[in-house]
Amino acid sequence: MATKSKWGMNMQKEIRDLVKKYNLSQEDIASRLGVSFRSIYRWERGETCPQSRLIIREFKKLKQELEKKWKGRRILAA
Repeated sequence: MATKSKWGMNMQKEIRDLVKKYNLSQEDIASRLGVSFRSIYRWERGETCPQSRLIIREFKKLKQELEKKWKGRRILAA
């Protein structure tokens, strides 16, 4: 079951999409957001959601950066 934060972002799906589409690890995402690997793990599993608007904003910014960087390129999944 997908968990949505109180701002409506489906973190489980969003994290899985980034990991799969851009071949990132949970550690990569955690270091970019300044949170622990364990937090990313819990968000992806739907155990918890980020409670900070700043984290959600940074997550959205990371996603936009990756989409812009990889726009028009073919991404090979591992």
